[in-house]
Amino acid sequence: MYVIVDSELGHVFGFGVTPKKAVEYFLHGLLSYDGPPLDTRPCSPALYRRLRALDRKGMPFVDCRTNRHGLELSPNSLPKPPRPRKH
Repeated sequence: MYVIVDSELGHVFGFGVTPKKAVEYFLHGLLSYDGPPLDTRPCSPALYRRLRALDRKGMPFVDCRTNRHGLELSPNSLPKPPRPRKH
């Protein structure tokens, strides 16, 4: 499982089971890309599942940070689940 990420800012641009699928996801619908250089990096199955869930809901991708094991989500950028109201 891989993600396409801007190495400086940490933004996720695409993801896939293989590097090729991640690039295809990123390029889907683009005519051209004129931005910072992007890296293809491995990611954990948990991160992959979370990105897929966000994609299915139509939510934007989250910021991520690089670590020695791949990528992790930045907890501040995740959408927070609604809390039940106390009366």
